[in-house]
Amino acid sequence: MFRSEEKHRRQGRDIHIHPARRGRGSGRKRRKELKKVGLISLGCAKNRVDAERILGGLVARGFEIAEDPAEAEVVIVNTCGFIRDAVEESVEEILLAAKLKIEGNCKILAVSGCLYKRYPEMKEELSEVDFFFTPEEIDKIPETLCGSKGAVTSTVHPARLLTAPPHSVYLKIAEGCSNRCTFCTIPIIRGDFHSFPPAKLLEEARWLAGQGAVEVNLIAQDTTSYGLEIGRQGELVKLLKELSAIDGIEWIRLLYAYPRALPDELLELLAEPNKILPYIDAPIQHAHPRILKAMGRKVTAGETAEFFKRLKKQVPGIVLRTTAIVGFPGETEMEFEELLRFVEEVRFHHLGAFVYSPEEGTAAEKMKDQIDPETAWERHDTLMKLQAELSYERNLDFVGRELPVLVEGIDEEGEVVGRTYGQAPEVDGITRLRDYGDRIIEVGSFVKAKIVEAEPYDLVAEVLWPDENG
Repeated sequence: MFRSEEKHRRQGRDIHIHPARRGRGSGRKRRKELKKVGLISLGCAKNRVDAERILGGLVARGFEIAEDPAEAEVVIVNTCGFIRDAVEESVEEILLAAKLKIEGNCKILAVSGCLYKRYPEMKEELSEVDFFFTPEEIDKIPETLCGSKGAVTSTVHPARLLTAPPHSVYLKIAEGCSNRCTFCTIPIIRGDFHSFPPAKLLEEARWLAGQGAVEVNLIAQDTTSYGLEIGRQGELVKLLKELSAIDGIEWIRLLYAYPRALPDELLELLAEPNKILPYIDAPIQHAHPRILKAMGRKVTAGETAEFFKRLKKQVPGIVLRTTAIVGFPGETEMEFEELLRFVEEVRFHHLGAFVYSPEEGTAAEKMKDQIDPETAWERHDTLMKLQAELSYERNLDFVGRELPVLVEGIDEEGEVVGRTYGQAPEVDGITRLRDYGDRIIEVGSFVKAKIVEAEPYDLVAEVLWPDENG
């Protein structure tokens, strides 16, 4: 169960990231006097951005964020409904929150996000919940819980309250997806792909920089489609260049790319020594032609291979991340071995593997020859064992290099940790910093470090202070 933490899979291992501020909520009566609110957010980084907008809108109207769930008067559960496990977690969290109407201060319970959009009938089944909001309705939550539009007393940009240290942030540049993969519920939940206006994104990015953001991670269901649905070729490149001009932002990372042919101008941006990191996250999902076709992917196996071949050729030092699904209906041992061969050939730095989940309302759910879970998990473990070897080999390539490291904090063992350009937040490995003596290293700062050791997922580095490095 996620509870109030987001749970992410890093190279096949579960990790927990910095939790959002939590709390529970309060009832229908005299809404205008209810001032303490808590929010539990489940799911991905895109859902986190939605949660931050909900919280920011409430703070702008005078609400206080409750750190202790038992103290909050209003609770909002921002749900995930992407796959079956997420649905079960969301329902369990709603029921746990509902208990605070009896055991805590909770008077109003609200549910937002993907779960309600996917299953609107839940409104009739969960009488404990006072308000339901789809993802499209999150901007209405503050006004609804206030009982009126209310006076806005904050200048938080677009009503967003950051729920993690501000040095590394997400910027959601689009919503929805038009690729219509047969296994995916996103188009059902979030609708067709639509880009957000660049002027608003730039305004938000400037605000994020003002809050201390030095790393901006671009997210969407398909970031490389930015602007294409309205016929604007090159809109992503233009956005990246304009983001690069913002003072304070040092790293810009492209996540959730689709492995289709990229324009030369984008490859040039990735290759140049600028703020756009030579890093790309592009989910392949599979590599066998028949499976890709059955998945409804818009690229062939050959086009996918060419995508990564071109990146490696034209972008020196490019770091590659991907995800793959095993156990898709009808996947034979030979087809799974083709996936292994492709992964070994490309030699991804980072890979996340997922066992196929038959989802209600998707075309793949009705397909014949569903793979039994035991076989699927065996394939998952085989793929991740291969990836652990590849990741270690890739990490060895970094040993001896001197790189900027973005300081993240202190881990459970008391070591200072950070990330290089090749490590995205929450999903990739980390870099443990050593030999920094008695000097203070601030979270969110950059230090120059020499990579001295490689592990299957992480790196170890020694800090190079200016006087020691000439």
